This record gives sequence, C-alpha cells and structure tokens, in this order.
Amino acid sequence: MKIFLRLLPYFLRYKWRIGAGLFSVAVMSLSDAAAAFLIAQLFEILQEIGELVSAGKEIAIETSLGAMGISLHEISIRGRGQAMDLITMFALVLLGLILVKALFTYLREYVMSSAQQKILMRFRIELFDTVLALPVRYFDQHKTGRVMSRITNDVNNLEQSLYLMVEIAQNMVFTLIFAAALLYSNWQLTLFTIFIFTISGIISRRFGDRIRSHSRNLMETLADISAFLQEKIASIRIVKLFTREEYERAAFRQKVDDNYHHSMKIVRTMALLSPTNEFFNTFVASLLVVFTGYLFLEGTMSIKSMITFLILINSLAKPVKALGEGVARLQKNLVSAGLIFEMFDLEREHIDGKGRKDKIEHGEVEFRDVSFSYGGDIVALKGVNVRIRGGEKVALVGPSGSGKTTMINLIPRFYEVTGGAVLIDGLDVRERNIMSLRSEIAAVPQEVVLFGGTIYENIRYGRLEAKREEIVDAARMANAHQFIDQLERGYETEVGERGVQLSGGQRQRIAIARAVLRNPRILLLDEATSALDSESEQMVQEALGRLMQGRTSFIIAHRLSTIYRCDRIFVLERGLIAEEGAHEELIRKEGGLYKRLYSLQFADQERKGGTS
Repeated sequence: MKIFLRLLPYFLRYKWRIGAGLFSVAVMSLSDAAAAFLIAQLFEILQEIGELVSAGKEIAIETSLGAMGISLHEISIRGRGQAMDLITMFALVLLGLILVKALFTYLREYVMSSAQQKILMRFRIELFDTVLALPVRYFDQHKTGRVMSRITNDVNNLEQSLYLMVEIAQNMVFTLIFAAALLYSNWQLTLFTIFIFTISGIISRRFGDRIRSHSRNLMETLADISAFLQEKIASIRIVKLFTREEYERAAFRQKVDDNYHHSMKIVRTMALLSPTNEFFNTFVASLLVVFTGYLFLEGTMSIKSMITFLILINSLAKPVKALGEGVARLQKNLVSAGLIFEMFDLEREHIDGKGRKDKIEHGEVEFRDVSFSYGGDIVALKGVNVRIRGGEKVALVGPSGSGKTTMINLIPRFYEVTGGAVLIDGLDVRERNIMSLRSEIAAVPQEVVLFGGTIYENIRYGRLEAKREEIVDAARMANAHQFIDQLERGYETEVGERGVQLSGGQRQRIAIARAVLRNPRILLLDEATSALDSESEQMVQEALGRLMQGRTSFIIAHRLSTIYRCDRIFVLERGLIAEEGAHEELIRKEGGLYKRLYSLQFADQERKGGTS
C-alpha cells in the first residue's frame, strides 16, 4: 500500500489520459452488458416464434424490452415480415454495440499506453537525476552494476507494474459494471456470487504475499549479476592476462544458478495460482448453472433471465480471475518499484541553489584542523592545518594511504569533513553553493576518463558554451592539437569507450585541454605520467606547466620533475602533515620522511631519466 500511495502522484499527473481510458473501459463493459440483455431478449422472442411456427399458427407476439419486470420498450410482432425485421434490427444493434466497443477499445489502448510510457519516462528521468545528485561516497560503497540494475532491470519491471496496475484498474471497472448488471438481473444470485469471489480474492492475496517475498530475493540476484558483468567486462584484459576464464565462468554460473532458484520459486507459486483460480471459478460457475437450472425448473426464473445471468456471470468471471492473477503478479513487480523509491530516498548533494555563490577571486585554500574518516576505524586525515596562497603550486607526497587523494577530494566537497573546515578565500566550502564551487575547479585525474564520442565533444565538456576556436586553442595549450590534426577525421575522431582508441599520452592531453577550457581558479592534478614514454611525458609535462600558470594547483606527485616545479611540498604520513617546505629544504633534512621517500623512489627516477 505504501508503494502504491507513492505511485499515485505519477498516475494523477496524467489523470485525464487515465480517466479517458477508464471511461473507455466502462463503455466497453456496458456494451457487453447491453449485448447480453439483447441476446437473452432475442433468444426469448425466437423461442416464442419457433413454438408458433411449429404449431402452424400465425406469428403474433406482444412483448416488452426490459428486465426485472421493468419495461423499456413495447414490441408488437405480426407476421413473418415483422419478425424478420425485428431479427434484422437486433442484429444491427448488436453490430453497432460491437463497433462502439471496438472504437473505445482502440481509444483505451492508446491513452492508457500513452500514460504508461509518460510515467515510465518520468521514472527514468528522476532516476538519472537521482544518480547525478548522489554523493561520491555512495559510489564508493556500491558497485556500478547495482546502480545500473536499478535503472535497467528495475525500470523494466516497473513497466510491467504499470501495465498490471492499468489492467487491474480496467478489470475493476469491468467487474463493477458486470456486477451491477447482475444485480439488475438477479440480486440474490449476485450477492451469492460476490461472496464466493471474495473468497477467491483472499486466496490470491495469500499467493501474492509469497510472491512478493521471493521477488525481492530475485531482484537482488539480478543486481548481483549486473554488478558482476559490469566489473568483469571492464576488467576483461586482467581476466585474460591471468587466464581466469574458467574461474570467472564458474563464479558467473553460481550467480545465475541462484537467480534461477529464486525465479523458480516464483514460477511454482504462479503456476499453482492459475489452476487454483481456474478450479475455484469453474466450481462456482458449476454451482450457479445448477442453481439457475433449478430456479428455471421451479418456474421462479424465466429463460431470458437465466440466459442473461449466465452470459453476464461468464463475462464477470474473466475480469475477476484476471484481477486475482494480476494482483499476484503485481506483488512481484512492485518489489522493483520499492527498490527504486529506496534509491529516491537516499541522501543527496544539495545542488539546488542552496549556499553562497561568491566567485573565487584569489584561490587561497586553507585546511583548518581538518579531520576525515571514511567510517568505522578508517581515519584518513587527523587535524590537518595548512594554508595555500592563491596561485601557489603545492605537491602532496607520501606513502599509499597517507591521505593525499582525500585532501584534494575535500576541496570540491566530494566528501564532507568530519572535523574542522576547508576554506577558500576565507569562506567555508560548506557555505558555498556546490555547483558554483565546482564550476571554478578543474581536475586531471590519475585515470583519465573520456566519454564515448568525439575528441571535440570530450574537450568541449569542460565548458559547453565554448566556441570551436576556443576548443582548438585549449588543445594547442595542452600539446594536443598537432596529433589531433594528423588524425583522418581530426577533432571529429571517435575516441571509443573510455578513450581506448587513443594512447595514454593522447588521452592525458585531451583531459588537460578539457581543464584548460574550463579556465579554473583551482586545479587538482593526480599526475599520471609514470606509465608514459619519454616523448609523451615531456609533452604532457609542458602542457601541465601551462595549465598550472597563475592557478592554485594541488599535485599528487609521481614524477620528480613535478616536485621541482612546486612552490611547496607537503609530506603526509598516516593522515598527518609530517613535513612541509621546498624540495631543497626537505632534501637536506636528515632522517626526514621526504628524504627517505626521495631516496627510495625519486632518486631512482633521477638516475634513469634525470629531472626532465
């Protein structure tokens, strides 16, 4: 019920379409009910005509069109001609009712499907909006495949839910109108029928509860499969390099097997539901046939009333059966709606305009007694106090896990500090509007991320309103224009998924061009030149030098050449600033951590390739 109440506003958004669809259903069911009364009336008239013809008498019938003793229209038939005219008229009326039903069937299908697709479109848009608004911490804690499963598998199941809900609404209209027609025909038998069908509804509800329980487990196994596939496909080179095909095949088989078992639990329940309903409905129908036959033989029910009732009860049985099975199937699919709403309820970043939009003038960054924890006992930073002047270039060095990446991630508020404050130009970043803050920060990450599309589109991502000449100028500053110009399609060259069509150095320079185009006040560099050849490294280093000019720059250093160019170096150890100063100053400090790191790592680089 909670899920249904949350779905209700989506239906109300398109209430006129849904209303038109339900009105069409009402007209369709009224057409069927009217046809049942007409067929029964025609059968009664034909029986009387047949008796007169068999007896060799003149056809002379006085009857009325109506039910339950209420006359709607008096009919007088004299001779074969009028009898034939009446039969023709009945046939034409029945044909008219069928045409009306066909017209409104089309209208129902169109408006209901339109409403369903509109609602589905809203869910897809809201889901993607939610994904964009979730904090980085969420993606650290959840596999990409699981997030993808919400958008793909669960939305597909939601489509089935919407279809089933529409079907249930339609069957409820059918049921109400046929029940009303039955009451009009014979209220005693109708009340008995409603009582019996209520028992059928209770049975269906029990089945639905079991299906819902199994369905949540099924959705979880589907999410596991999506996460597994996404991870292994993205890392297919590692799988092949370590010859782990058989290992991964066995792991995937296990996940698919788990999914199969949960799916079969639902199948068994659904398979049992259908024959149970079929048997129960047939049993009820058999009772009603016997009962109406008894009333007819006793003379308390006319042949017309009996035929009308049996036609209507047959028409009622179909939507009632569909209601029971639809509700049971809906229990399965509504699990996905619940999972989607759980995602909607996650804590989001406040990117809706809250906070100050002060422009960053100087780019001065201060860490004031900053502490940060990823949760539990994992403390990444402990009471960090540093101030970086506007336009200053600083390097962050230290062992793995010392807190370097955490420091630069706190500046654009990818994470919120657990103690202290990060200030830019004297203003706490938590008081700034997130969108405004990030619009003046650019990053070149260690693992360069390019999107599927062209080189032009990837550079333009830095500033969407940029003109072509600005994009070309940014590529020149990043030492990328020359290699781009030599490509057959130039800036319109497709980079492939994650930029696989380009070399590491080319990807790096495109990422730098993207940052140049953004023209940020603060620059975050997780320098990734260690895997590049000497020529590519030199080109990238030159581009980085231009990019950092006049900007406050934070560099997680991997190359000695970068260290030399920095104004200050911060050496981190276990979340603390262990040392700070220029290279020459730190290298002279006997027993210092920087000198030890330099001896182990940077001195080796200097021996191999110098400081270039």
